[in-house]
Amino acid sequence: MDGINMSDEKKNGSFVRVEMNRHINAPVHKVFPLACPVMEYKWIPGWKCELIHCPNGHVELGTIFKEISSSPILADSIAERTTWTAVLYEPDSYRVHYRLDNRISSSLYKLEFEESISGGTNMRLEMAYTSLDGMGGYEVKKWREAKLKLMLSILSLMLTHYCEHGEIIETSEVKKLVLQVNELTFKDRIRLLLNKLVKRFMKDEDRIKFLRIERL
Repeated sequence: MDGINMSDEKKNGSFVRVEMNRHINAPVHKVFPLACPVMEYKWIPGWKCELIHCPNGHVELGTIFKEISSSPILADSIAERTTWTAVLYEPDSYRVHYRLDNRISSSLYKLEFEESISGGTNMRLEMAYTSLDGMGGYEVKKWREAKLKLMLSILSLMLTHYCEHGEIIETSEVKKLVLQVNELTFKDRIRLLLNKLVKRFMKDEDRIKFLRIERL
């Protein structure tokens, strides 16, 4: 989990910001398009979502989708839906920002990429999380930071693996990251497990459509 910085921009503990920087050994023009709800079927194991507004089949300004994969992290729940809205989309500068809204939180998730000197990609991820229930305090803040760091670590690991190896990562590698986070409670770990089970039985017409196209 190297390359993570945190900021105490708000002292009440209801606001947490986590940032991650990572280098990917793949050209930026191939990495950036993967920051899209449709393309995530390629590199996130078990990814499922509900596309609300994605008329051209790829992310653009105003794209909206819902998912439950982030529920244990962002909503402290098993299957709470979080709505993602693309509030900034600048393909020329390789930047896309999403607003994430659910019952207990509202967040701004920034994905920004640039070409490195070596011809690879420097990736910057930032999550600015605001709890709508106002839960604060040092211990709560520390616990939330750990969960957000885990989310960004998992996403960056998955994306890097796919870009560098051309295949989706094994879930066993993701589990190793989860086991390293001591701040996760027993309830957190149960939520992560049950969330995976719920997703397995979810019907996802968009996933079915994507996989059908991939086979052609």
